[in-house]
Amino acid sequence: MKIFKIGDIHPSVPHLFADLAELAAVINYTGRHDLHKNDLITIKSQSNTSVDDVDQEEQEDENEGSDAERNDRLERQVEDVWTQLDFRQNFLKDIYPFVVDGDFITLKKDLTDIQRVYLFLLACSRLRSFKKAQKGIIQLWAKYFAIVSKFCTTALLPPHSTVRIFDANSDDRKTYYGTDLRKALKIMGKDLAVPFINEQECERASSSGDAGFDIIATVEFDDKLSSNYALLGQCGAQETEWPKKTLEAHSLKLRTYFQVHFDIPTLMFTPVFYRNSDGEWVDNSPCAGVLVIDRARILQLLQKTNHCPTIVKEQWFVEFEGLINELKVD
Repeated sequence: MKIFKIGDIHPSVPHLFADLAELAAVINYTGRHDLHKNDLITIKSQSNTSVDDVDQEEQEDENEGSDAERNDRLERQVEDVWTQLDFRQNFLKDIYPFVVDGDFITLKKDLTDIQRVYLFLLACSRLRSFKKAQKGIIQLWAKYFAIVSKFCTTALLPPHSTVRIFDANSDDRKTYYGTDLRKALKIMGKDLAVPFINEQECERASSSGDAGFDIIATVEFDDKLSSNYALLGQCGAQETEWPKKTLEAHSLKLRTYFQVHFDIPTLMFTPVFYRNSDGEWVDNSPCAGVLVIDRARILQLLQKTNHCPTIVKEQWFVEFEGLINELKVD
């Protein structure tokens, strides 16, 4: 049986708690493909609080002297979720696959291609809840998130650019770079047109892995001079851990293996909707040194390039939707 396990929750983090509300509507938690505020209160009451939030929750429990005060806090947390959902609906407009009306959030019928991609990104933002759905699903969907990120990167570059996935599990590594990281790094250096490849240092690298680089995008020149224009990308299909990965694909890391003339821009892709309900980043610190591209930006870029019809026809996407429709709640 394919199981969706809610697991630990983040009641004091509205953008993550809102993702759970959306997923509950998607997986038919109530049997109606919708969710009422009271249903979210029930989920909160029956679930464990994440380790990240448990100290704060326990402190507030101690400060509140009665059950009535604790209930008021829970209602405020749910209201914060609905404020977040209202913001998403107003901000994304036709991209948003839900209707938020009063105390309900409801999954729309006859979803458009871009709305279907929204649901995939939503699932990738909480992969741990799908652990029991299929063996290896977390690794699979993380791989597919990199494919979506690859499509997204093309929106930032001219049509004559080349975008490849450097991640060790990607098809591009098997067919273009090679699975041996030591050889793949040398090919990367040639594509970036670095003035010097430190082959000795490349040979000292592990034979496996990706050295922290997931996306390599280049705009090549025909003059054979050093330095092509490029973008480096890191994909973090994680709920809370992705900010720790923002500098993994930073241009400074190239200096271990190559001589480079300038710092290449770095992209950080996350499927998380990393916005407060006022439209600001939840925290600006992950933006240091990289361009953060969260769920909203991914969808906006895909909309500009009209890649969603291609994505939803991919076999892996068809399989994703099939699995989602078969899930049972634990």
